[in-house]
Amino acid sequence: MDAQTDRSPLHVSHTDHDDGWTVAVDLDSLQVSDDHVTVDVIGTEAIVAVDAPHLQTEFDIDLPAAGAARTLRNGVLTLEHRN
Repeated sequence: MDAQTDRSPLHVSHTDHDDGWTVAVDLDSLQVSDDHVTVDVIGTEAIVAVDAPHLQTEFDIDLPAAGAARTLRNGVLTLEHRN
């Protein structure tokens, strides 16, 4: 579950809980604001697109199951699924 871009590796963590799971992605190394990041969740995959003046890239993050809710705040993308 390690996502990488052409410029730098991203830290991706996966945590299982009694009532679901959480995947967190630290986007800070990309040095882009949250406004430049778009996230689409399709089934068991999160598609992350970055469109900033200094960086345009797209990458996929595999998720443990479908139905993840997403939040992006201060450069941290959180994908969560609750049973």
